Amino acid sequence: MTVERDYEPSPFSPGYGRRPLVFGGHETDLAELTDVFETLDFGESQSVLVSGLRGSGKTSLLSVLQDAARNRGWLVISDDASAGLMDRVMETAIPSLLQQLDQGTRARLTGLGIWQLNAQWEYVDRHREVRPLLRRDLVALSDVLAEHHPPAGVLITIDEVSSGKVRLRELSRFALEISHAIAEGANVMVVFAGIRLDLEALVEQEHTTFLRRSRELDFRRLSPPETRHVLAETIRIGGKRVDDDALALLVSISQGYPYLVQLAGDFAWRSSGSGPSITLADARAAQSRAITAVERRVISRVYQDLSEKDREFVAAMALDESRTKIADIVERMGVSDQYVQVYKKRLIESGYVQSDGRGYVTFSLPYLGDYIRSMNSESGPDAGRDDWQQYPPPKS
Repeated sequence: MTVERDYEPSPFSPGYGRRPLVFGGHETDLAELTDVFETLDFGESQSVLVSGLRGSGKTSLLSVLQDAARNRGWLVISDDASAGLMDRVMETAIPSLLQQLDQGTRARLTGLGIWQLNAQWEYVDRHREVRPLLRRDLVALSDVLAEHHPPAGVLITIDEVSSGKVRLRELSRFALEISHAIAEGANVMVVFAGIRLDLEALVEQEHTTFLRRSRELDFRRLSPPETRHVLAETIRIGGKRVDDDALALLVSISQGYPYLVQLAGDFAWRSSGSGPSITLADARAAQSRAITAVERRVISRVYQDLSEKDREFVAAMALDESRTKIADIVERMGVSDQYVQVYKKRLIESGYVQSDGRGYVTFSLPYLGDYIRSMNSESGPDAGRDDWQQYPPPKS
């Protein structure tokens, strides 16, 4: 049965892990990382740490890198840091990659004595004469890929890094195997993604010293021009126009938060139906739906992740509509400045809060302050100022 539609499907992608049509920010980093897939000149990009809050674009970046690597003939191992990572990679991911290789390459790998293939050159089992090690697999794959024209390598992306003790032990062992493969000359790029505190916990493990020299990407909010570009270009590619006042409102609604950019754009597009343009009325229709959705799907969960003292800190901040003076937080919490500085540092490293001029902080996550104020209602120098002050969020 064919379903006829009189409208174009939305070009926005607010779903988890979906690659956006237009990727905003980090253009230089992305270009340099993808260049490695062509040149094999790794430089500082052999290991990469991508930090950021939920919905900040980390997983989308991994998707962009994976597509770019595959397009240049690289093999891609993609997983998350949940229990059983090592077994999944060695017993499922790598055998699956073997099936993608041509017969000559598989014959070359069989000759190395690591994998057993049948007469049809299909994977059967791993030889057990030598204890199987991930480093051996990666070196073997890298060696045969280096003989391809053009030569290629292996990209490994691990999302959702966790700082739980059990997870860190397995991740540390996994990273150690990768470091040995790299030390043996394997053409491997590894990318770990998570919130900053969890990545820092990983880097501090006993066997992950090589990660301390990783390239670091910190995903926060897009700038106002970047936000405008992502919205306008996505709409253009999708086949519509957007009125200037509608675009201005969508920029203001989304506040540079990548997930909210996709969400607001998607709601506005759907509101426009079969019309050729997204109008101010469409943007207004998207406003409450997008803000409500991000509060339920992201902000409420972020708030639940906070400790009791973290919540006291952000509650003290939420008493102000804009930035908050540290001295006021000290007074409102009734504790010492040194005590407040500890929680300030932790919240900044987590990505929920950012410095906003000397002695001031503000929320990094749009609408977090509004969310806290709504819950409560129910029960100097400009250096480092946030340029989103020029784009206050619209009133609910």
